[in-house]
Amino acid sequence: MSYVFRDEAGAIVALSEKPIDDQWQEVSQEDPELKAFLNKKMEDDKNVMRSSDISFIRVLEDLIELMISKNMISFMDFPAAAQEKLLARRSTREKMRGEQRVSLVSLDDGLY
Repeated sequence: MSYVFRDEAGAIVALSEKPIDDQWQEVSQEDPELKAFLNKKMEDDKNVMRSSDISFIRVLEDLIELMISKNMISFMDFPAAAQEKLLARRSTREKMRGEQRVSLVSLDDGLY
């Protein structure tokens, strides 16, 4: 069995395997409200991860740019598909900013 804690409106706000105090109510794992609570919690966690992924992608892009600028890696070392994605993201960010910055590759690399 599971135990839930409800807010003043009666909505489930917490779940436990054991009752914490006498305010915790025992519910069946088949309870529709419990299932809805778990589904919402799972969706909330997914949204947090999506948001974190977006921020982390930007960190990785910055790290790649830094390593290229310090000649630790070469842009040409990346597979063609990765090069295209990096260039597309860079171009989009520049357009969004409305400014031109140094590109990931120089025109001397023979890429046009």
